[in-house]
Amino acid sequence: MEFIKSEKGFLTILTGKTDMGKSTLTVYDASETLKLGQNVLFFSYEYCQSIIYKKLISHFNVSWSSLFRLNIVDASGLNLHILEDMIRSKKGNVDVVYIDYLDLLRDATYAQAKDEAEVLKQIQEIVSDLAALANELHIAIILLSQAGSSSDFEKTISRLNSFTDKVKNANTIKMFIGKGNIIDSRINYDDIVHIILIDGYNLRHFSSLNIREIYKEGLASEKK
Repeated sequence: MEFIKSEKGFLTILTGKTDMGKSTLTVYDASETLKLGQNVLFFSYEYCQSIIYKKLISHFNVSWSSLFRLNIVDASGLNLHILEDMIRSKKGNVDVVYIDYLDLLRDATYAQAKDEAEVLKQIQEIVSDLAALANELHIAIILLSQAGSSSDFEKTISRLNSFTDKVKNANTIKMFIGKGNIIDSRINYDDIVHIILIDGYNLRHFSSLNIREIYKEGLASEKK
């Protein structure tokens, strides 16, 4: 079952506040990709290899034979240029690249930013470069980010949209993961391609075409 929307030649950005389960969801998505017989390259700036392997085998039932199509890189300290060179070295032998996550990649690539505007500029440069790389190699790249707020969802969506301002050919897919109460009629969701809502232990996956319907559904429930 697909939860993270991806496409060859595109960069997917998945964002949400801390502790929404982005990393676990990404490992699950990688397990489904492996089961489809595709080659996966996974850059982890947080989890060690053993944790990812344990999740894949114990929780998501990935077979040992499928793991031969997986390359997990302990990316701690790797900057963008090294990461890109490593991806290019796998040309023809990789279908999907996961990068967990953007904020630590930015820290490894740039000196400390002086303000929020400079942070955004650095993020835009990383997003633009990775989108270009996905297009060049015709692979799917999935990039996680912790940019999210449970109290100011509108600001979170606006910031996610700003990440892609410098992408020339707009080959990006933007996703948000959050609690089921985040739908707000005042927010323009037109640029958000996919949204994942967490309702207890259930995940619900919607495209932007459905979001206003979700909001109406929520209002109907409240009236009951």
